Amino acid sequence: MLQTIEAIVEKNGTVRLLEPIHPKQSIRALLTLLEPVEEKSTIRANRPLREFVGILKDSTIFSGDPVALQREMRDEWD
Repeated sequence: MLQTIEAIVEKNGTVRLLEPIHPKQSIRALLTLLEPVEEKSTIRANRPLREFVGILKDSTIFSGDPVALQREMRDEWD
């Protein structure tokens, strides 16, 4: 099974995973380097769900009839 794990590679080459993993055996991994992390990074692992509650309530993207919106999103795949 393929799984993507977010990590930060420190200046000294140390790889810091941003979420815990618990493999049952040794596994191979590939590391893809992305853009540099800003020094004042807001990346945090294990953020509580309550931080996200209501965050999209005023979004115009999700305004209107929720059932119609869901149907429209599903129909995009057909």
